[in-house]
Amino acid sequence: MTNKKSMAGITGLLGAALLAGSAWAMDVTGYNPEIDQGLYKYSDKFREMADFPPSEGAIEDGKGYFNKMRGEKSCASCHGEDGEALKGVGATYPKYDEKMGKPKLLQHQIERCLTEQMGQPPLKWESPEQVLLVTYIKALSNGMPLNVKTDGPVAKYVKMGEASYFQRAGHFDVACVHCHETAAGHNIRAEYMSAPNNTGMHELSKLVAELPLEPEQDRRNAAGATIGSGSVDHWPTYRLKWGKPATMQHRLRTCNKNVRAEPKGYGDDYYVNLELYLASQSNGLPMNVPGFRP
Repeated sequence: MTNKKSMAGITGLLGAALLAGSAWAMDVTGYNPEIDQGLYKYSDKFREMADFPPSEGAIEDGKGYFNKMRGEKSCASCHGEDGEALKGVGATYPKYDEKMGKPKLLQHQIERCLTEQMGQPPLKWESPEQVLLVTYIKALSNGMPLNVKTDGPVAKYVKMGEASYFQRAGHFDVACVHCHETAAGHNIRAEYMSAPNNTGMHELSKLVAELPLEPEQDRRNAAGATIGSGSVDHWPTYRLKWGKPATMQHRLRTCNKNVRAEPKGYGDDYYVNLELYLASQSNGLPMNVPGFRP
């Protein structure tokens, strides 16, 4: 009974979002960071703030940590002044790691460099220093296309992430697909639901009108085209409500909490595979780190 009531509640919220119609959809073509991050939806005051966002300082702060001496070395000791040798590298994560025998995040590689190459302790997950280092290294690839490998030994992990994307979870008994495809471009309570990236917002009206609520149905056929459900190209992202930049790992754990599911630990295989799948769906979009949202 409880599950039925909770599902009815969340379905009602999704239904209300859909009934809001296509008033927010925009007839645009091609890539536009304002569309990609949903900035068109917010107030003029916020959009003006986006011209000089508080997230800009994250890159400089990350650069400081990158050049920081840790014992006898800094990250620049191996990767060149200000990380010139790492341009394009951040756009390839998550990626398969032979040593780990599974996909890894950029956070895992930073941890390995610190412990194995520099003789330093690892950084605490999602600590300001770790987040800012990830932000800086990924920002070195800004303007370059996201290029996550999806074939070879990593292919099965992409499939695992895709399965998680459709898996219902939590007290609300919903999956990622419900919020980020069925209700994409609309609000659930105060939260704006990010839209499918690869389709472009000009197709959002059609998708919202035709997509099923049930994740078990093939959403790739529902609108007659493959739907990209990414949003990874601008993470880490600075959110005003958080007052700081955060990684996709933080976002995924927060989503779990929002649907009243028990969150897993940072870097858990479940989250790594899910981030890998989401990244694969954003492949080809230009990196734009850090993002900025309310």
